[in-house]
Amino acid sequence: MPYLSGVLTGILLTILVLFLADHVGSGARLVNWDALGAKLGASVDEVRQEVHEATAPEGSPAAAPPPGAPQPSQQ
Repeated sequence: MPYLSGVLTGILLTILVLFLADHVGSGARLVNWDALGAKLGASVDEVRQEVHEATAPEGSPAAAPPPGAPQPSQQ
């Protein structure tokens, strides 16, 4: 457990230092925060949609696969 908390603390401190360096310093940006936010936002929306579809009751329109999605093979 101490190892995991150390790793997580290191990750958070690294992100914090990069964020502060990009916003306080007048030099070049180290991280493209707009692209990072767009990718994280898109992945959150995808996960939310998948959870919604997985937890939908049988026979509801939300349980149906989206158009163009491959149909599951029935054997």
